[in-house]
Amino acid sequence: MTVGKKIIGGYVVVLTLLAMVMFIAFYSLARIQATYDGFIDVNEQLVEGADKLHFELSDQVANYRGILLYADLQKNYREDLQANRRRFNEIIGTMRQLVSFAEGRGMLEEIVALQAKNVESQDQVIELARQGKRAEALALGIKQVRPLNRAMDDKMKRFRDRQLQLLADERAALKTTVNFFMLTMAGVSLFAFFAGLMIAFYLSRAITRQLRESITQLSSSAAEILATTTQVASGAAETATAVSQTTATVEEVKQTAQVASQKAKYVSESAQKMAQVSRGGREAVEDAIAGMQRIQEQMESIAERIVRLSEQNQAIGEIIATVNDLAEQSNLLAVNAAIEATKAGDQGKGFGVVAQEIKSLAEQSKQATGQVRNLLGDIQKATAAAVLATEQGHKAVEAGVKQAADAADSIRQLADSVTEAAQAATQIAASSQQQMIGMDQVALAMENIKQASNQNVAGTRQAEVAARQLHELGQQLGTLIGNKAS
Repeated sequence: MTVGKKIIGGYVVVLTLLAMVMFIAFYSLARIQATYDGFIDVNEQLVEGADKLHFELSDQVANYRGILLYADLQKNYREDLQANRRRFNEIIGTMRQLVSFAEGRGMLEEIVALQAKNVESQDQVIELARQGKRAEALALGIKQVRPLNRAMDDKMKRFRDRQLQLLADERAALKTTVNFFMLTMAGVSLFAFFAGLMIAFYLSRAITRQLRESITQLSSSAAEILATTTQVASGAAETATAVSQTTATVEEVKQTAQVASQKAKYVSESAQKMAQVSRGGREAVEDAIAGMQRIQEQMESIAERIVRLSEQNQAIGEIIATVNDLAEQSNLLAVNAAIEATKAGDQGKGFGVVAQEIKSLAEQSKQATGQVRNLLGDIQKATAAAVLATEQGHKAVEAGVKQAADAADSIRQLADSVTEAAQAATQIAASSQQQMIGMDQVALAMENIKQASNQNVAGTRQAEVAARQLHELGQQLGTLIGNKAS
């Protein structure tokens, strides 16, 4: 049986005993009230009625005498006498309804009979007095009326004494009944009290035993929860520390990604500039080819300076070779830059070096192109003076045109490579930008994780405090019920 059911059962038993006590008390009060209403109240009314009869009888005698003594007031005394007789009869009628024992009824009937004789005798005396026979009236009053009045007064006194005796007896009986009911109430109350104590003792023992077992389990569980919560709190604190360190690392990586993004953007801009320069060089070479074609047409005017033109063509060949070497190296560096960009991933440091080399080669290509432009200017001047040497330099001009075309192809290839490198640099810059956005998101996520970890640590600490309080509560409850186990 559960603790709640035991407590309810104890209350039910105690309430049942209380209901019994209340029932007996109400029953006793009802009996006492019935006894009082049935006897004492009636007897008191009968005693009061006897007193009223005595009073009315005294008034009748006074009015009767007044009629005899005061002839001029006979009418008033007669009316008062009739009123006394009427009230006398009313009182007798009320007392007849209240009296319940035969002796009392008999005494009332005797009083009624005497009253009838008294009325008849009084009327005779009053009639004689009205006729002027005062002596006969007084003699008849003394002979008949006075004995009747005394007999009636004696009967009423005996009736009153009898009712007083009955009232005293009934009071004594009522006192005995009250004492009996008081003893009964005391016995039932003591029984209910001791029964309640026994039930309370039994329930206390049963509930305390169950509470002791429950508190022991509660204390044990609270201790386990406290230990587990402490471990969880320690783990959460370590996790929060690790998350903080990770957040700091992510912040550093984010800063590195920002630097890489800035470098990639700078390389992209440099590559774009290099592409523009390469396109300018290509146009310049194309212009040089056109100039060479014009030179070929004007070879007849440069016959005198063909030797110098040959030397200059030799220099142009060396420059073109240099440009060719630069183109090859640029191509190789472009390939290496693509490989390094693939390897670098988020960092892109290797591509920065390659891009720097590409920039350096572009500068060399620009210088070589400038030299070519200057030499071609000299060639134009020389060809202006070498018109007469056209035939001798025709083959040399053809060779120069061919070499210029080769140089144009090489520069075109260099421009294409630089353009591809610029596109790759742009893609790398875009990837770096996306990487930086991703790192921002990762940093934000790590910050949220850090906040969640801190909240988790705080919640775990609160749970640890609650578990410790629960453990202390179990110990306090064990102490309250006398259980030393914790």
